[in-house]
Amino acid sequence: MRLKEIASRIGGTVEGDGEVDIRGIAGVKEAQEGDIAFLLNRGFEKYLPASRATAVIAGPGADKTVLANKNRVIVENPALAYVEVARLFEPSHAPAKGVSGSSHVSEGAMVHPEATIFPYVYVEEGAVIGKNAVVHPFCFIGREVKIGEDTVIYPNVSIYDRTVIGKRVIVHAGAVLGADGFAYIWDGQRHKKIPQLGVLEIGDDVEIGANTCIDRASLAKTAIGQGTKMDNLVQIGHNVAIGAHSIIVSQVGIAGSVTVGRNVVLGGKVGVRDHVAIGDGVMAAGGTGITKDVKDKAVIAGTPHMPHRDWLRLQTYLKKLPELFERMRKIEETLHRG
Repeated sequence: MRLKEIASRIGGTVEGDGEVDIRGIAGVKEAQEGDIAFLLNRGFEKYLPASRATAVIAGPGADKTVLANKNRVIVENPALAYVEVARLFEPSHAPAKGVSGSSHVSEGAMVHPEATIFPYVYVEEGAVIGKNAVVHPFCFIGREVKIGEDTVIYPNVSIYDRTVIGKRVIVHAGAVLGADGFAYIWDGQRHKKIPQLGVLEIGDDVEIGANTCIDRASLAKTAIGQGTKMDNLVQIGHNVAIGAHSIIVSQVGIAGSVTVGRNVVLGGKVGVRDHVAIGDGVMAAGGTGITKDVKDKAVIAGTPHMPHRDWLRLQTYLKKLPELFERMRKIEETLHRG
């Protein structure tokens, strides 16, 4: 693909030779002749003089001196441009349509003729699998599960009964969707299990990381909003509702009956106690322990959580504690001698 064609697709301006052929995409340091590289931030400019990349995509603020000898495409947002160009060079493999003879699809299930069911998949009664959906080997699809069109279910995923999955969803290997919520009551002698009668609903364009677990609701539904992205090893409890376009990073644990707003970012290892409401646009730093409701657009950190600026100030105080203790010791000695 010629450089000027790439520039046209991403709305960029070519500076240099737009006729050069681009055969691949690579990092600035790793690029070879025929590759296009990206300056996602100014920190990579120092590698440009030695880079063998045929062309570079950069933002309007890039140093023109280091770009002087490179063919380049100038765009407003190099990170977004990277996504679009990466898609052009992404290896594609369209699996064969149809149901493998080594899988089991119950008579009462409905699989679209243009869906793909790999070997060793088990599909229960009443399940519906949409057009162009792909279910990889060793997956279990429970009763009355609904999987939308263009959704991809990777190997070893278990989807419990009545779970609803939207369109263009990606579920990575080992995820468990719709298992019982963790709910018991002590009767004086033992823990009695509370039946989990609700469902799990996952909106369109959601991505769920490997080995992530999302529980069904106790009565109504657990809901994951459109466009939300989850990392690996996330735990979502029963009755949780997560708004659209939120980001849930690895090892986050959300207890039951929590409400998470739209465009929320929960960093790695964030823990959320039960029955908490987190507002729209909230950002929680990694390791935050959320113990009570959080207002819209708050930026928080620490355990129990607090405003991020307060947490930073606290870290400064903690570093000074040894010095403070030493000063107090000397003052006590002086007072004792007096």
